[in-house]
Amino acid sequence: MAETSHVLYHSVVDKDGDQYVQTVLTPTEDQREKIVLAKPYVIPILFLPGIMGTNLRKKEGKDIAWQPPNLDLRGAADLICQLFSYVFKNTKDRAADLVTSTVEVDPSGPIDAGKSGLPKNVLIARGWGALMRSSYHPFMGKLQHSLNSLAEYDFEICKANLKNWAEEFGEDAPTKWGAEAGEALTREEILHAANYQFDVWAGGYNWLESNRDSGAAIKDLIEKTILPYYNEGKSVIVKDTPDGEGNDQCSIRRRKPLRAMAEKVIVITHSMGGMVSRALTEIHQCDKVMGVSHGVQPATGAPATYKRMRSGFESVEQLFLGRNAADVVAIVSQAPGALELLPTADYNDGKPWLRVRDKGTGVDIVDALPSNKDPYSEIYLSPEWYGLVPDANLGLMNPGGQKPKTQSVDIKPDDGSPRTTLNDTVARVREFHQSIEQRYKDPTYAHYGAQGMRDPNGPTGGLLNTGLGAAKDRNSWGEVAWEGQGVGSISPDKLAIVADDGNGTLRTSGGIHLTVGKPDCPGDGTVPSYSGAAPGKAGIAICFAHGQGNPGQHNTAFGYEHQGSYGDERALYATMYAIIKIAKQANWHENKKESA
Repeated sequence: MAETSHVLYHSVVDKDGDQYVQTVLTPTEDQREKIVLAKPYVIPILFLPGIMGTNLRKKEGKDIAWQPPNLDLRGAADLICQLFSYVFKNTKDRAADLVTSTVEVDPSGPIDAGKSGLPKNVLIARGWGALMRSSYHPFMGKLQHSLNSLAEYDFEICKANLKNWAEEFGEDAPTKWGAEAGEALTREEILHAANYQFDVWAGGYNWLESNRDSGAAIKDLIEKTILPYYNEGKSVIVKDTPDGEGNDQCSIRRRKPLRAMAEKVIVITHSMGGMVSRALTEIHQCDKVMGVSHGVQPATGAPATYKRMRSGFESVEQLFLGRNAADVVAIVSQAPGALELLPTADYNDGKPWLRVRDKGTGVDIVDALPSNKDPYSEIYLSPEWYGLVPDANLGLMNPGGQKPKTQSVDIKPDDGSPRTTLNDTVARVREFHQSIEQRYKDPTYAHYGAQGMRDPNGPTGGLLNTGLGAAKDRNSWGEVAWEGQGVGSISPDKLAIVADDGNGTLRTSGGIHLTVGKPDCPGDGTVPSYSGAAPGKAGIAICFAHGQGNPGQHNTAFGYEHQGSYGDERALYATMYAIIKIAKQANWHENKKESA
C-alpha cells in the first residue's frame, strides 16, 4: 500500500534574506503529499533603541566614537579595554568624540544572532550591528523566533495548533501581566498573525541630534530601504562594514515580486526610541507604520537628566557615561536629543519636581519648581545656582575652548556665547516637546517599570537567588531635591552657593552642604512611573505596569532595570501582545486587490 502521510519541507533564509526550501526527488511509488512551508508575505518589525544604545563613529576616518559596553560574559574582554580607555580619557577628549555634527551611525558593531536563526550578513543588513549587542540582540532574536513560530498546521487533522510562546502565554489575559484591563488575544488573532513572516530590523540613529531629525531619518529607512527591499527588489547595502567573506561592505537583495510583499511596518521602541517614534508618526506623519509598542519610554521626560547634568551618572555608569557635571555638560549641552529627555511641561501633570529642603525636617525652604508649569524658563534657562547650567557652570560647555557645532537646520545665528547657545538649544527642546505632547500613533501599546522597594516576602534575587548583590529597589528620580542639614535656618534670599564639586554637593556661604537627595519614585532606576505611565493617561490602547504590587500574577517578580528591561519575560509578553493586536490590520497576504 502506498504511503498517504505528508512530507513537510520547512523554509530557511538564504544569504539575501529570502526564504528557500531544499527538496529531493523521490521515486514514483512515493505518493506522499509534499508540502512546502513558507510565508512569502512579510510584516517588518523595526526596533528603535534608547539613548546611547546606538554605536556611533566619526564621519571622517570611521573611527569608533561611541560603542556602549556589552555587559555580558562575551563582552568581558571588550569591557575591560573600554574601561581603561574611558578612565584615562579627560573631559575634553570625551566631548571631542561626541560632537553631534561629526558622528554617524556605526553599523559594524558585534552581532549576536541568538534565536533568530539568521545568517550574520542578513542581520548586518537589517541594522543589528548598529545596536548595543548585550541589551538588544538576545531580545530581538527571541522576538524573531517567537513571532515566526506562533502556530503549525496539522495536516492529519486539518487544524492549526498554537506553538511555543503562543501555546504557553498567547491566550493569557493582559491583566496577568501588568495591565489594569484588556482582553486576551483570541486564537483567531494569533492565527491571523501566523500567516505572515515577521522580519526584525534595527533602526539605529544619532542620539545626539534632535529626536525630530532622528524621526526623519527613520522615515527614510522605512520608505527608502525596508519596504523597497521587499516590494521592489531593491538592494540593501551597508558600506564600510565587512560581511565576513572578504568584502568591505554587506548587502542583501530579493527578486522583485509581482505585488507588494510588505506594505507597512510595526515599530518597537526602547526608552528614547519612543520619542523618535513619536517624531516619526506625529511630526513627520509617516503612514507606513501600522502601530507602535513602547518600552520604558520617558514619555514626559525624566528628572534624572537634570540630576546628571549637575552631578554626573551613578555608580559604575559614571566611568562610561559621565563622571561628573563637567563630563555630562560638555556633551549633552550641545546634543538636542539628550536634552529632550528633560521633564516636559506636562511631566507629572505639571506638578513641581525641583526642590530645596531641609534634610532634618523635610520642609521646602523655597517654592518648588516649576511653579508655573514652565520648566524651560524657570529651570533650563535659569542662570541661578539651581538652573540646568548655572552661570558658574557655563565654562563646562566648551572644555576645549571651541564653539559648539550643531547639525539641525533650524538653528538661529547667535553671538557664540555659551548662554546664547544653550538658550537656542532649549528653545528647540521646548518646541519638540510641544509638538509631541500627548500625541501617539493609533494604536499604541506601552509597558514600563513601576518597582519601588523590593517586597521582603517576594523572591530574594541576587547571586543564585541568595539575595547577595540583589538591588533593594528600582526607585527613580521622580523629583530632584537639594537637601541640607540645617539649611532651613537660612533666609531664602540669602542662600548663596560658593562651591560646587560637580558630583552633587554644593557648599553655601554659611558652610552648609546641599546634596542631591536619593531617588524615591517607583520606576526602573531611570524613568519614574510618572513618565512611564503617561501614555496610558493619554489614551493609548493598553499600558502595562511592571513590578511588585502592580496587577497580575507575573508581577510577583522584582521589577527590571531600565537598560536591561527587554531581558524580562513581562516585556516580551507586552511586546508580543501588541504586535499580534496591531497585525490585525495587515491584509496583504489575502490578495484582496486581485480578487476584487
